[in-house]
Amino acid sequence: MELLERVREIGADAASLGDDGVNAARQALLREIAREERVTPAREARVRRWIGGSALVGGIAAAALVVGVVVVPTAAPTASAAQLVMEKSADATIEASEEVVPRGGYTRIDTAFSWATTYDEQMPDGAGFNNAMRAEAEALLIVEDRMSTYVPADPDDEWVRERVPYRVVEALGPRASEARTAWETGMNPGAGLAGVTRYPGGVAEGGRDGDTVTYYLDSRELYADLPSDAESVVAWFEERYGAEGQPDGMGHFFVETLGDLNSFNLAPAEARAGMLRAFALLDGVEVVAVDGDRTTLAYTRDFEAGPSRVEFVLDTARGYIPESTHWGMGEYGAAVGIEGAPDWQSRTVSVVSVVDSAP
Repeated sequence: MELLERVREIGADAASLGDDGVNAARQALLREIAREERVTPAREARVRRWIGGSALVGGIAAAALVVGVVVVPTAAPTASAAQLVMEKSADATIEASEEVVPRGGYTRIDTAFSWATTYDEQMPDGAGFNNAMRAEAEALLIVEDRMSTYVPADPDDEWVRERVPYRVVEALGPRASEARTAWETGMNPGAGLAGVTRYPGGVAEGGRDGDTVTYYLDSRELYADLPSDAESVVAWFEERYGAEGQPDGMGHFFVETLGDLNSFNLAPAEARAGMLRAFALLDGVEVVAVDGDRTTLAYTRDFEAGPSRVEFVLDTARGYIPESTHWGMGEYGAAVGIEGAPDWQSRTVSVVSVVDSAP
């Protein structure tokens, strides 16, 4: 049961508190937690972050909710801000899935994936990108991969995916023009991906070296046996990724998944809800900011090459992730010595809407 639901019961004998009041209290609570985490000294923040995974709600909840709404007694159960957000979003995912798309209409998922690639003119032909020490790079390109996926009201009907060629959206540094030309003439891996592709029933084909594999665009076959409770979801991912030599299967999947919002936002509602609840159990997930129905969370995981950080924006009203940003590990986490260069390695923006037709 969520903390705010317990708050409803605690105040049962008081004046009636409607959904608007509870939502206002929830937003005040999360904003206060986010503010508290930002101003807490580094040492204290580290200690608190590892107690159950994030800053605990306890006394902060009382401070946030006392604003003319209801007071949380000292005996109230604690819950992390991340758990509160994830649980609300998981419930919203299931509720949103019950909304009926008009007959003949589509759920459209637009995804734009951008990444930063460095350039060194002194490297051999074909090796000029991402092979320079980042602090010594002579140019940096921001490259964008954009696609739109149209999911029909009846998933057994034809799905449609429209892609555009990869494009350089920004070029920085003393050799920016040269780097742009080198990319567009010899290094553009997305040149052959542009156009409209149709998938009857959402089934796609892929593979290499003569082996053909069929799969669903929403990965329903992968999630067919995904459990519903959070602890079992964690165990489900640990079993799969543990077999691949990953000591922290859920953490590995978490970082990997948030780099592919098209895949996450396309996944069946039950799978997305289960993943959100499981993500909340990861140590180190914390609330960074709250803006209405958009909550920004952060997660840092240590790899052999160094720590990797991801921040993602969660639409708590619909259960989708509209934005994620990754900071690379090891050498990819080093700053680029070019004015105006972003400090992140990749960023994804996704928009989910309902439309009347597809290309």
